[in-house]
Amino acid sequence: MMKDSLDIIIVGNGVAGVTAARIIKNKNPQTKVSIYTDEPHNYYPRPRLYEILSGQAQPEDVYLFSEQWYTSKGINVHLNTKVTKIKTKQKQILLDDKTTVKYDKLLLANGAHPFIPPINGIETKGVFTLRSLQDALAIKQYAETTKKATVIGGGLLGLEFAYSLRTLGQQVTVVEMFQRLLPRQLDQDAAAMLKSKIEETGINVVLGAKTTEIRGKKTVKEILLDNNQTIAGDLVLLSAGIRPNTQLASMSGIHVNKGVLVNKHLQTSTNDVYAAGDITEFEGKLYGIIPVAIQQANIAANNMVTTEQINYEGTTPSNTLKIVGIDLTSIGIVNPEDKKYEELKKADPKQGIYKKLVLDNGIIVGAIIMGTTKCVASIKSLINQKTNITKYRKTILNENFDYKKVASLT
Repeated sequence: MMKDSLDIIIVGNGVAGVTAARIIKNKNPQTKVSIYTDEPHNYYPRPRLYEILSGQAQPEDVYLFSEQWYTSKGINVHLNTKVTKIKTKQKQILLDDKTTVKYDKLLLANGAHPFIPPINGIETKGVFTLRSLQDALAIKQYAETTKKATVIGGGLLGLEFAYSLRTLGQQVTVVEMFQRLLPRQLDQDAAAMLKSKIEETGINVVLGAKTTEIRGKKTVKEILLDNNQTIAGDLVLLSAGIRPNTQLASMSGIHVNKGVLVNKHLQTSTNDVYAAGDITEFEGKLYGIIPVAIQQANIAANNMVTTEQINYEGTTPSNTLKIVGIDLTSIGIVNPEDKKYEELKKADPKQGIYKKLVLDNGIIVGAIIMGTTKCVASIKSLINQKTNITKYRKTILNENFDYKKVASLT
């Protein structure tokens, strides 16, 4: 073990930062852990912002941990406190009030910000992004004066935002530049089923269209698409992806590309500075999803306080969540281009159920399960264990398939 009296600073109080703090204190309770964040709120799971926007929850309802939890764990959280620079040679952080704080080790977990596409009229009143509690509350308040909303972006977040706005009674249109919804998580068949289910909720979906202009003199009135179609709406919500918050690292001399560059130990280019979560770039990849943030936080936390180093090998992208009330799991390779892969599919459009497995020599390397959660845990186990399911190819997607008979699950 390393010395017990480490001073560890974590920049950012999202899922990566708070997970790392918890792991560090569990592994080495004597370590002093301090979290610095420019947010005014304690950690909340970002997916719950939809509940704030739709009015189903208040801010205090979505905090994951109470003040007492932080106190009992010995985790010091400094809200409304921006770190403006890391003095890596002196091993200090500089705060916005010009004070400095020393550290032995530091974790960058300061996440990402919404990408703002270069659209004419983007500064017009009534255009929003949603990344924080403050954003959700501001949009909810503004929506009290509007009737029609447009969501630019048909990804995971965009669809959830659309559903929340629909819950508020807005007429909602989703505009997606790709030819299908969730192009990273779904194939053509599943995306078509999802579009149908979304439209049943009263949300209009426009595919294969790019927004070129946001129009309105004082406030938003409509958007213009690249096919010259206009869509009326007095509220526009941008959901065009995220970009890592690399500025702090970059100005502190830490190597960045699209994200903060890390090695297999999740160390940055600077001694005793680590990174985890949406800010990180590992072997050319930016993940930007919660399961990766949690996995990286676990590994970084371990490597910061123990001599037994764990390697990060990358993560198979996996999402399990509800989209407009529809259960969806997407894992790994779902749109294979190489002919070496085999695809197994089963669809029940009436029930809104779609199942697809992608096989590589009998091993599952990708899956889409939509409209049900029944087989998700078993499929994940088969993927993790690299089980060969060749002999069950014709029956494995049946509703009543008994996964216990697959040898490695017994």
